Amino acid sequence: MSRNLPRPWAVVVVAAGRSKRLKARVPKPFIEIVPGRNMIDMSLSVFRKVPGLAFAVVVTRPVFFEKALKSLSRAGVEGAVVEGGAQREDSVLRGLLVLPEGVKAVLIHDAARPFVTPDLIRRVLKGTGRHGACVPGVPVKDTVKEITPTGVVVRTPERSRLTAVQTPQGFRPALILGAFLKVGRKRALLTDDAAVTEAAGYRVRVVAGDPRNFKVTTPEDLARARQVLKSR
Repeated sequence: MSRNLPRPWAVVVVAAGRSKRLKARVPKPFIEIVPGRNMIDMSLSVFRKVPGLAFAVVVTRPVFFEKALKSLSRAGVEGAVVEGGAQREDSVLRGLLVLPEGVKAVLIHDAARPFVTPDLIRRVLKGTGRHGACVPGVPVKDTVKEITPTGVVVRTPERSRLTAVQTPQGFRPALILGAFLKVGRKRALLTDDAAVTEAAGYRVRVVAGDPRNFKVTTPEDLARARQVLKSR
């Protein structure tokens, strides 16, 4: 399967948030899940296992540049650290702008998903090579209601047509950069990179995600992450 992956490829790891819901002293990507190993370390070590990785960009706040550089060094990955923007998609664009020439695909990953797997990365890369824009998704188990601001149900979407989207999300570099330029400042209102691509008029394909690839957002999530590692 690795022979069919676009090479060389790069990854942008987004770690510029303030982790308000987690109520931590440092952004959640820099929280150590186990002593001496934070979430960025965990993600980069997995990306490093997939053939063809040429460059990694960590987007964070200046006060954490040194920590991010150390994570790149520990993973043995060539890369750069850049300052994040006001909103998530501003940060992503800053990461995309420092990618080296010749990269065939770029994956954009939330550092707060430390349990990404090589198989998931390969699926997204393969889908990106075929379609230009690819995201992983898992089936929605609960019934979902669309409601008004006052809590009145508007409709009940058909569950079989819904998917909960994860990262990494994959794109051909020219496509995603073109999408950001086309959408412009409206990107600040969007919550993921696929939404920027969709807003620019491009199609995005979904491949199978991984239920284990959960996002650490709350103290309960952090406890779950530590329990997962403990059980391993």
